[in-house]
Amino acid sequence: MRSTRFHLWIAGLLVFAALGAAARAKAPPANAADLLPDAHEARVLVLGELHGTNEAPALAAAVVRQRLDAGLPVTLALEVHAAAKPRLDAFLASNGDDAARTALLGGDFWQVPAERSDGRRSVAMLALLESMQRFRAAGHDVRVLAFDAGNAGGGAPRRNQRMAAVLREAIARDPQRAFVVLAGNYHLRRVTPDRMGGLLSGESPPVPTMAHLADLPVFRVNVTARDGEFWACMGGACGPQPVGPRGIWGGDEAGAPRYRQTPEDAGRYDAQLMLPRFRVAAPVAVEP
Repeated sequence: MRSTRFHLWIAGLLVFAALGAAARAKAPPANAADLLPDAHEARVLVLGELHGTNEAPALAAAVVRQRLDAGLPVTLALEVHAAAKPRLDAFLASNGDDAARTALLGGDFWQVPAERSDGRRSVAMLALLESMQRFRAAGHDVRVLAFDAGNAGGGAPRRNQRMAAVLREAIARDPQRAFVVLAGNYHLRRVTPDRMGGLLSGESPPVPTMAHLADLPVFRVNVTARDGEFWACMGGACGPQPVGPRGIWGGDEAGAPRYRQTPEDAGRYDAQLMLPRFRVAAPVAVEP
């Protein structure tokens, strides 16, 4: 059985490579999701984001829709506190009205003021959840998995390990479901980097979440942009941050999304998606 699954996975990647080459041979489509593998080529597709943009959650919604339109049951996995699951499930089962939205946002995960919000509680993330509610209301088999299980007092290394365990269990429990995972791009790395900024003296970079899942057929796409802003906590303050020169590539066609596989990138991602611009997504307003 394992050998069969492996060969199916390899076959999928070969199809993916052919489609990727075709996409590069013509003008990129307006919908960046069309550049990514379709519903049959990557059962577990992981999108790495810079938190606090409008584009990454919108991309996740479009990818989920592709898979639903192909007749697949889909689980959208988000870097949201696991304790938020009852409220998420209730919202998906609701009619999506103001009362349902208020009940969702009343959870502890959302009740963080903007000056301490790290970008995960954005208006774009709320819009993504509203899309999932509409898909469910239309009769599609879609679920949302909140996989941030916390660190249990063990810091970032323990948090990444616990998040990986939640994902592993969910993927194994539902082998017929497609998974679309949206997470901060550090979590996507295949292996732990030798160094990273922001660490205290003597600290080592934490093992990334997906490095704990290296034995699974997970396809990792890093989503970035040529320009724009995202919302993050950096330098002791939370707010809009410039994208900056983050490995820009793709020539001068700044008006079109560009996609490429990166099999040579042994330490990080399977592919890169470069969007023209990130627009910052502010945190959802919470009651004072």
